[in-house]
Amino acid sequence: MERSLEQRDRRGRLQEQLHHRDSDGPVIMRTQRNRRGRLEHFLYCKHSRLNHLKQEVQRYGLENQYIFSEDIPAYPQPEFHVSRVKHDTERRGLCCIRVDDGFGDPHRQVLVWWSLAVGPEEIQEAETRLLEETHPNRTEEQAARQRSFLWRFASSPAFSEKSRLGSYRFTFPLQEVLTAYSEQFCSGAPPIMRVFKTSLYKQEVQYSVLVHSPANQLLFSRFPLLPDDDPDAVCTYRDGRFIWRPEAMCKTHSYELTHRPDGNHVDAQQLIRRVFYVWDNVAVALHVENRRVLTFDADRLRQNLKFCWPEEVTARNDEEDFDDFEDATNLVKCLWPGWHLPLEEERSLLQRYTVSDIRLVLVGRPGVGKSSTGNAILGRLAFSPGGPSSGTSSCCWQSEWVFGHQVTVAETPGLSETSDDAVKRDISTCVNMLRPHAVLLVTRVGSSTVEDLATMRQVEEFFGMDVSRYTRILYTYANSAAPDIERQRRAAGPELLFKVGYRYHVLNNNPDHWDGQQVYDLVQAVARMVMAKGGEVYSIRSTV
Repeated sequence: MERSLEQRDRRGRLQEQLHHRDSDGPVIMRTQRNRRGRLEHFLYCKHSRLNHLKQEVQRYGLENQYIFSEDIPAYPQPEFHVSRVKHDTERRGLCCIRVDDGFGDPHRQVLVWWSLAVGPEEIQEAETRLLEETHPNRTEEQAARQRSFLWRFASSPAFSEKSRLGSYRFTFPLQEVLTAYSEQFCSGAPPIMRVFKTSLYKQEVQYSVLVHSPANQLLFSRFPLLPDDDPDAVCTYRDGRFIWRPEAMCKTHSYELTHRPDGNHVDAQQLIRRVFYVWDNVAVALHVENRRVLTFDADRLRQNLKFCWPEEVTARNDEEDFDDFEDATNLVKCLWPGWHLPLEEERSLLQRYTVSDIRLVLVGRPGVGKSSTGNAILGRLAFSPGGPSSGTSSCCWQSEWVFGHQVTVAETPGLSETSDDAVKRDISTCVNMLRPHAVLLVTRVGSSTVEDLATMRQVEEFFGMDVSRYTRILYTYANSAAPDIERQRRAAGPELLFKVGYRYHVLNNNPDHWDGQQVYDLVQAVARMVMAKGGEVYSIRSTV
């Protein structure tokens, strides 16, 4: 009862603050503790740039060591054009979203909060704009030599694959959210966007945008309209995108922006000592009073859902808001029982930039099912049953987008004790042309350990002893029932698994029993290996 009264009191205060009209008076800095107990200093009706915010902090005698950090190394201040928004939540919030088929305020207030989702595409576009603005006289040759640098400065939680709010992240196209809001809350009219407030936390500056129905114009007339063409504004909205001009995109400064002597080349120089500063971001608050819900199709919700690991700085009392990946996977399966694709993890910028594509080579004895394994990985009929495994002596490869990666799979002729030099040359040529990130030794569950070891020795003979650093054992099966993995691991013996660093996977290569979770786990494991190796690929140094 006491908690319910507290929630109603908080909701009432928020309603009063939103609707109170004192636009003729000065904008003053207020202080409160938010729902998570974080101390928030905020200015209504303004998006204050950092210099002005520092003046306000000094004026009110507030303590904030980060905003006054000195000796900040040079860093870029780009302009992001953002067309997607994200909503993070915990287990209880996810269940409410599934039950309601949409987004309401679980704390019975009047705002549903989203934030901008800035991905590699937006970062690359912002980098191009920044270079065109700062180095308009670059030649085509200089532009071709320019390496991507902006993503290295995107180190704040605004760009992170991790979350401070919960394990579940919904990412939607901005226009889809605004269209749904228009139809459900605005009778089809365009929603109104206003400058809501600037909030200063311990190390975070948040610029909030208020979105409401035209029917509530008078209620929110205190707040200025969000501009669409002000080049000095922190955030504007134009042509279906938010335009965000961050002043502190790093938080942790690990790089310094440098310029080559020719003046037309920009680099990110790694620092010996990291420097800490504030970081800024943009939040979008949708007004949804009277306990209404912004609804979406259930399948659309699931399609846009991913798992997030927690930020390391998450407070200890917020740990209950996070699930481990296994629990999250099981919960999502229960909430969307008819959905067969696995729950994916949100990928980091580092992984997106260093692991944009994955190249795999399948090797193994004749008849072990390399063709059907390649089909299972790519999710389509890419290799015919009469491929290299069944007597031909040529390699072939196919590509497909698989869980956010461009995956290329090469199928090689079957290896046996009678493999001739032509087969060896063909495999060597294939490997050196493809330059794979991983070699998958395909074998069947329950196969002979002696034969598997012999095949691995042949792989080492053809490829070189160094190939084991890139090799993963792929045990395949075709039945509907999953095999006993631990029993298979014991049966394989220590020698084979030791050779490949105990890297092994299990995959159902029967198209009637395709298991997306197995494919996802395999692709993610290879992606992590590629990232750990810095994108290093394998090639055969001496061919037959």
